[in-house]
Amino acid sequence: MTESSLKKNKKNAPKGADSKEIAMCGLFIAVALIFSYIESILPIPMPVPGFKIGIANIAIISVLYMYGAKQALIVNIIRIVLASLLFGHGNVQQFFFSLAGGMASLGIMTLLKKTDKFSIIAVSAVGGVVHNIAQVLIAMMILTTASIGYLIPIFVIIGVVTGIVCGIIAKIFLRHVARGEG
Repeated sequence: MTESSLKKNKKNAPKGADSKEIAMCGLFIAVALIFSYIESILPIPMPVPGFKIGIANIAIISVLYMYGAKQALIVNIIRIVLASLLFGHGNVQQFFFSLAGGMASLGIMTLLKKTDKFSIIAVSAVGGVVHNIAQVLIAMMILTTASIGYLIPIFVIIGVVTGIVCGIIAKIFLRHVARGEG
């Protein structure tokens, strides 16, 4: 590459996106995929078939707090697409459930984080709840029935618990990264 093409490429690069940030986001995608894979192979006894704890959200909320909403969105979309292709067994409905939940969750977490009034644990807990509610709403639309709405209270409780756990783990991780230990 010539010097002028290097300058042109650098000029077109997103602001703030340096090679370390891009590499870290790649690592977060890998971690989120590993967590997604673990969830896909471990039978977790839940009151609803197909329900997952959402440990991949640890990576997403970490990116949100380290690099911002845009990077978290990119990591989340790539993770959802790759996890669906690798572990979704061609289930298109599962892809839409994941996409709806992931986007709704990230949206609310981004808004709550911007207020600076909520801890990372609270942000994660609300994200878990919104993720689950979005998935139930998508299921109601796909199945064209409101009869599964009875699941919402169960999913709210599970979302709070799993969101708190993911938030605690993300907080510990970010504390270690801030100290240079991670």
